[in-house]
Amino acid sequence: MIDNREEFVKRIATLILTNPQKMIRKADLKNLYDRPLDLDLDTIFNDVYELLNKVGFELIKTHFQDHIYYVLTSEGKEDNITPSQYGVLALIIALSKEVDENMKIEDLKEIFKEVWDNDVHFLINNDYLRVFDEFGIIKVTPLGKATMKNVIKDLQLKNLINLFENE
Repeated sequence: MIDNREEFVKRIATLILTNPQKMIRKADLKNLYDRPLDLDLDTIFNDVYELLNKVGFELIKTHFQDHIYYVLTSEGKEDNITPSQYGVLALIIALSKEVDENMKIEDLKEIFKEVWDNDVHFLINNDYLRVFDEFGIIKVTPLGKATMKNVIKDLQLKNLINLFENE
């Protein structure tokens, strides 16, 4: 059983580092221990952030489906994502922020019809995007948001359009 702050911080950092998705849901922390600690989770995550930052990682706090997630990221881009997939993800994130967080699958299929089978499917299969068939929508996952955080700081649709127009 963990009964002090330092052990709790190390345990959370270890869980995030060893988790294949490199993230943890804040609500899941309550289930990790037999008894509640009298610790503020926000200050705990500041300590976790500092610990991970010392070894070159960063924690991104994001919201997804009424839950708070902490996602592990590092400097630079992910090697398994192509530039085209980054572009698609950037556009989808910008659309979700400025048009509708719950993007209709059919609308996205029309917009991205030329890259749907390759780039969009890759993003879905690798949990950067998640399909909710019962509602006919796609949402950007915490992993997708965190991935783009290190690539484009001010992700807005008008800025992306300006980038493409200036090329």
